[in-house]
Amino acid sequence: MNEIATPPQDVSSIPDEELLRRAVKSARSWRYRGKHPRWTGVMDAFALGSTFAMQLCRRFGLNPDEMVKR
Repeated sequence: MNEIATPPQDVSSIPDEELLRRAVKSARSWRYRGKHPRWTGVMDAFALGSTFAMQLCRRFGLNPDEMVKR
């Protein structure tokens, strides 16, 4: 019987850059119930100031002022 080899499923196989990109993209602020700028969620998730949070959004091609919902 031919079995298809699957790659090991381990978080260390995912590059840090990719994990960071995913976290930035999905970050939401816990302080706001409705919509809020993406950078506020990044700021909360990574304990950064607003300037660094906005830079991190831009680093991954995301608009820091895009309104996202919690």
